Amino acid sequence: MLQHQSNPENNGRRERRRQETHTRIFESAMRLFAERGFANTPVEDITEAADVAKGTFFNYFPTKEAILEALAERQLGVVKAAEERARVAASVRPVLLEMIHGLAERPSRSQLLLRSLMGVALTHNSLSNFLGRVLEGGRVHVAAIMKRGQELGELRIDLEPVELARVMQHSIFGTQMIWALSKPKDLDKWLDLTFEIFWRGIAAETESVLSTAPRSTRKGKSL
Repeated sequence: MLQHQSNPENNGRRERRRQETHTRIFESAMRLFAERGFANTPVEDITEAADVAKGTFFNYFPTKEAILEALAERQLGVVKAAEERARVAASVRPVLLEMIHGLAERPSRSQLLLRSLMGVALTHNSLSNFLGRVLEGGRVHVAAIMKRGQELGELRIDLEPVELARVMQHSIFGTQMIWALSKPKDLDKWLDLTFEIFWRGIAAETESVLSTAPRSTRKGKSL
């Protein structure tokens, strides 16, 4: 019997079930947060939506705030994946643009969700400290992308890569927060415009000249 329990196939099946349950709880919570906000979503509603027992929830997430930590870790995964692509990319511009839209894909599709998440992050000390560490870690990975851009001759070299990464964080997060507090707008267009302005500021001189050329002389959609 013990041999049967330690069978790799059985262990793999249990792990898949655990991952499926974790994902179901997480996705149910995020959907409810987007509809109602974080504060107005009790754990009981999350477990009902995920069709799991309350005790099961705490087996995966010790607190409701831990769901936001899981979200932050997923966001960090988007940045890490972008760094991997940048290592072999001929240009970091499309990598960065894809990354910022990937980061906005989940939390920024609901203005209520983004407002409530920021509210919790700014008032919950342990969560705030955790998110601060995630942001710092993300900045390191973005800096690696910026360094690659400098090596390719795309980006200015008078500033350290980590400073370019920090300014990018400021630009993108600022855009998302203003969007969250505004009347419904197309976030993708806002992000595209913010990125275009940011890119012109960090691009190497030749790249900057190309990006500021008259629209009639260069390809690309109008912003």
